[in-house]
Amino acid sequence: MIEGPIGAGKTSLTMRLAEHLEAKGLEARAFLEFDPDHPIRTEQVDLLVGREPASKAYGLDPWARLAAQCVVNRGVVLLDATLIQNTLLPAFANGASDAQLVDLATTRLAAVAKANPLIVYLRVDDMAAHLENLHKSSSRDWSARNLAWIDGTEWTRAKGKKGMAALIDFHEAWQTWVEEWLARQGDTSLVLTAHSLEIGPLSQLVLKHAAKPS
Repeated sequence: MIEGPIGAGKTSLTMRLAEHLEAKGLEARAFLEFDPDHPIRTEQVDLLVGREPASKAYGLDPWARLAAQCVVNRGVVLLDATLIQNTLLPAFANGASDAQLVDLATTRLAAVAKANPLIVYLRVDDMAAHLENLHKSSSRDWSARNLAWIDGTEWTRAKGKKGMAALIDFHEAWQTWVEEWLARQGDTSLVLTAHSLEIGPLSQLVLKHAAKPS
């Protein structure tokens, strides 16, 4: 699972890693965030693409089905922005407690445990500069939607902030939570600096983890 803040390079890394593994003669399948055939459907992606929400589709069954398929196929499956970005982050934004967030994560990881999951998190060192540069380089429409989203969250309303200041505070707080949670996951997670990765060493780490018994 390739995770990280918005603009951290999750999607491009997912594609590059899949291409690198395939070039080595290995079976790899990448499911990008907005792929229509993505095996894990999330409410967040449904909202972003304008698809009608379907609460029954967001449970644990898809995670268990994916794990079963991975066991049979034995290839490497790469998921872009699925667990942390599009499952946990929206819950955090809507005021979920630490216990609720941990439960969301734990139950999904348990459902997919047979697939021996590995979380690769792309950490942003300077969140303020990262988000400001991202908004400057993005379209006005995207920037406006992103700021409107943060202004409408329970987290922001509770903090009494709006706009870019709220967005920066939110993502700094979220990344802190994520890193603290990942630190408790042992060797099932990697925290790496965004935009500074060499594919070769990362693919070796992924394959080494995949070779471990689940």
